[in-house]
Amino acid sequence: MPTLKDIAQEAEVSISTVSRVLNYDETLSVSEETRRRIFEVAERMKYTTVKRKNGGIGRQPRKKAEGPIRLGMVHWLSAYHELEDPYYLSIRFGVEKECRQSGAQLERIFRREDLAALKTLSEGLHGLIVLGHFSSKEIEHMLELPIPCVFLDHPVERTGADYVVIDLARAAADALDYLMDAGHRHIGYVGMGQDEQAHDSERAELDARYETFLQYKEQHGLCTSDDVHECRGTAADGFLAMEAAILAGPERLPTAFFIASDSVAIGALKALEQHHIAVPERISIVGFNDIPTAEYLTPSLTTVKTYPELMGETGVQLLLHTVRNGPNEVGRKVTIPTELMIRNSSAPLYTHSN
Repeated sequence: MPTLKDIAQEAEVSISTVSRVLNYDETLSVSEETRRRIFEVAERMKYTTVKRKNGGIGRQPRKKAEGPIRLGMVHWLSAYHELEDPYYLSIRFGVEKECRQSGAQLERIFRREDLAALKTLSEGLHGLIVLGHFSSKEIEHMLELPIPCVFLDHPVERTGADYVVIDLARAAADALDYLMDAGHRHIGYVGMGQDEQAHDSERAELDARYETFLQYKEQHGLCTSDDVHECRGTAADGFLAMEAAILAGPERLPTAFFIASDSVAIGALKALEQHHIAVPERISIVGFNDIPTAEYLTPSLTTVKTYPELMGETGVQLLLHTVRNGPNEVGRKVTIPTELMIRNSSAPLYTHSN
């Protein structure tokens, strides 16, 4: 195995310079040519730093777990907000189910406000499940912990990081393609726009479903900005957003709406019912997630079926593999598939009556 001394001799620099360059010491004053030469020699010799092994600066190599495996979870939603969104509830159920089946102990559930003290709070745990959307700084903080993490429902593009996600952009495109194939060319949107949970400008990024809708809107001229209604993720928010659209002029409503979550779609359907606007005869509705009640609504909801419980199970499996076998250098990225469930809330355009 090559050493820092070997690299220093080959690159014709001191051992301390090699160490500081490979560990990204920003206080080191060295030419770009020297920096490049050191990295090239290290790469050629297959030298791996602690940082590259573990995916974070300053980490110590992680030891394999001995005895019962104890896991914790960081959840971005409060218990109250989780109950309003069955999607995240299902992910947590999947985590708990896989822990039971694998013999791991899920001992602590942390909230965002616990992050500052997480290093101390997580002592004695072997791994951490991170559920939801966090800022880059928060993610870096968790990656610096001396235990491995797996991220659920949020892609973390860091070397060595494991995550499990749904391809929201592809799923949204499938839903929009379905509506367009059914003849709809005036399609509106209701749902998340920018990250509604954002605490700072760094996290004010577009929801992938919303971003995909905006791309289709521009490419195919689906609607105007008046037909795009951003809101949070509850049924009450969906009701208010759809009612605002109706009150702006029922005759101007699109022939279809893509709604970014089933909870929001339930509220939107209620608003349409109260204003005596028929679904799907006047407006087709496509939701997202396929929550348990979606099939039993009136009309039953056409929606994108996701597999949040499988996401939770898969995340635990990835984390347990790391705990038992040690970290990997590259990181594993798992994408859970989706399926469009066509039910009674949508219909081809030619069956609509205006």
